[in-house]
Amino acid sequence: MFIIGVGAATPTTELSEQFLASIGLTLAGEERALLSRAGVTARRVSLPLEYIRERGNRDVLEGRAVATVSPTALAVQAANQALSRAGITIEQVGLLLADTATPYQTCPSEAQRIAGALGVKIPAYDIIAGSAALPFYLELLSSWKPERIPEYVLCLSTNTTSQHVLYAEGALAAHLYGDAAAAFVLSTRVKGRFSVVDSHIRRHGFLKQSTTIGQHLSVATEAMLAADDVKGLVKEALQRVPKDVAPQSVVAPALYTADVESAVRELCGPGVVVDSGATESGYALGASSGVALSSMWDSVKQGQHVVVLHAGDGVWGGGILLGSE
Repeated sequence: MFIIGVGAATPTTELSEQFLASIGLTLAGEERALLSRAGVTARRVSLPLEYIRERGNRDVLEGRAVATVSPTALAVQAANQALSRAGITIEQVGLLLADTATPYQTCPSEAQRIAGALGVKIPAYDIIAGSAALPFYLELLSSWKPERIPEYVLCLSTNTTSQHVLYAEGALAAHLYGDAAAAFVLSTRVKGRFSVVDSHIRRHGFLKQSTTIGQHLSVATEAMLAADDVKGLVKEALQRVPKDVAPQSVVAPALYTADVESAVRELCGPGVVVDSGATESGYALGASSGVALSSMWDSVKQGQHVVVLHAGDGVWGGGILLGSE
């Protein structure tokens, strides 16, 4: 399997810590520690700041009405960048898979709405993967018969979590979450920038769901992993890396960026770049790893390796080893 194009998109509005403090959303000690583990310093959101200040997003439908961008529109931006990097057009894509935890509708599916916005009529399906979008896509396609997979598959994850944050109360979610979309062009036949050397994802009994999205989003802080558990998952994933391969970059699970940085320094030594994709745009569930991988697109050199880690949110954990062609 090859990743021949990656793209990402975020809204233009920045939600700073100073703005959140100005509307009375300051973090308590434990909440501050959790945010520090995630490494989020700023967020990109699709809600206007004045709407957040005046209305607090009490009504999700009202928020959608004033939002500057929808999950579908963000996905289209990310898809166009991924297609450009892959050097193909949307007409060459034979299958579109999409993931979103924040859809405006459930029928038609998000994948069908994205395909329509891109102007194509192709098989398009939703796969709800939470924060494990890229690992799920790779595991799914690797289980198919090769002759059944189109030459090019476009996979997307798009989430506008800010539209489900209740800014009228509760500081942690307001500081943690942001909006983003990520797109991946995958192929089993055409070589690209990254080859998938190894991929695995499996159910872990001790992983729990920490994000729930209903009308508003809630964070279960008690479901957050301990730092030692994160280190164990990092070690497990890195043990699958061939002994003669040294990763130059690691894409971290967004909730545990600081923990992964510490574990990677201990296990791999200094000099390995760790990025979650959430530092300046906020945690956008499955889109965040694509934001990180997209930012590395031009900096990873031929022969270098990238490890993409997944350790929740949710019950799944695993890793992907990518080699740069």
